[in-house]
Amino acid sequence: MGQRTLLRGLTLAVAAVLPLCGPAAVQAAGSAAATAVAVCGHTSAQPTLRQGSTGDAAVEAQCELNLATKPSRYTPIAADGSFGAATATRVQEFQRCAGLGVDGVIGPQTWTALNTWAARPHTCATQGTSGTAQTEVCGHTDTRPTLQQGAQGTEVEELQCRLNLAMEPFHYPPLTIDGDFGGGTEGRVVEFQSCAGLGTDGVVGPNTWAKLADWSGLDTYCTPPRPVGYPVDGLDTAEYQHPDGAPIDWNAVRASGVEFATVKATRGLNVTDAYLATDLVAARAAGLAVAPYHFYTGTAPDTGGAQADRFIAAVRATGYTGQRAGDLPPVLDLERMDDGSERCPAYGTVADAQAWLDKVEAAFGRTPVIYTQKSFLDDCLGSTTAFARYPLQLADYRRSITQPPVPDGSTTWTMWQYTDAALFPGVQAPATGDVFNGTQADLDRLANRGTGLTAAPPE
Repeated sequence: MGQRTLLRGLTLAVAAVLPLCGPAAVQAAGSAAATAVAVCGHTSAQPTLRQGSTGDAAVEAQCELNLATKPSRYTPIAADGSFGAATATRVQEFQRCAGLGVDGVIGPQTWTALNTWAARPHTCATQGTSGTAQTEVCGHTDTRPTLQQGAQGTEVEELQCRLNLAMEPFHYPPLTIDGDFGGGTEGRVVEFQSCAGLGTDGVVGPNTWAKLADWSGLDTYCTPPRPVGYPVDGLDTAEYQHPDGAPIDWNAVRASGVEFATVKATRGLNVTDAYLATDLVAARAAGLAVAPYHFYTGTAPDTGGAQADRFIAAVRATGYTGQRAGDLPPVLDLERMDDGSERCPAYGTVADAQAWLDKVEAAFGRTPVIYTQKSFLDDCLGSTTAFARYPLQLADYRRSITQPPVPDGSTTWTMWQYTDAALFPGVQAPATGDVFNGTQADLDRLANRGTGLTAAPPE
């Protein structure tokens, strides 16, 4: 897979896929699914169901309950068409999650919420508890023929449903369960095979079926791999992490083990992020080491100094000085244009970026960090070595590498942004995830903790 260039500027057009819980989920459910939807492909008939009900509608409900509750780590229940005590309990658990009346009966409101939650991932306010693995979780068929692109029928519906139950749905948007083995299904099979350590041929044979049956019946998922050997985690945020104005719960972010954050401050000459003041202050108050960042735009010549002035004024207004305990150095975001074209900034030059760096360093007494990619400096700034003295936050989303390639003249990196689809408790949309190249003590020194001195980046 080639090196990706959609970085901070366009991260998260996928923010349309949001985890919701409680009353917000009810609101979403009420606005969706005006007509009955057979999410699992069994039947669109949605009669009122209660303990003792049987038939296709019960199978559909059980399958949808599995898809709707597994993101909150509930082990799937048996989708056998018999509405027994286990199904009634799961209905009640789902109703609590969705902010509905808890009676264990699947009536119109519960059906509508189920249709929404099963087709689009949501999470409950609390996590489920692990249970006994089930063998019948989708209810289509027990036959396991070899399948590949072009196949159709009930076996493909079973495959698609089990893929949705095996793959973490916020990173891997659920497949439509339509019984048609097309390119999207084949791609998802390859992703699953990669997760499961199988040959990635896109063909569903006995080994793939066996792994899929195991994973889809448990309360675990295939998730994108996190780089190994770098124990300190971070994330980057901007307005994209605030869908519909939703706040970030920075205490929940910190409780999940995240140690540092870079928060968008400004863009170009005329944009200050709407959440700069709240996020920078709240993240620091929660105990994270925090850096503000500026998205450089070379849309006019010689604007680096003016862009620096805007950044300095904006972050000073939040109380950031660069010298307090918890303050990481400011960050300059150097990347391709954020209009989807992936072009180099029309007037971006080494000298203009240097003007920003010099002004900001003088203002805060900190050597700024540069966020970029080697490919950007090679393609857009002539493989310059002018920035070799600056700490680097490098973006590279390839799974085939163990660390990002460093630009010419540089010998190491400080932060690695390894994904644009990380999920963090307290954040209502996917975010970019980072690891730190060093120990917690190294991060503390860089964030003015303990010594009161500005630290050099870890070697």
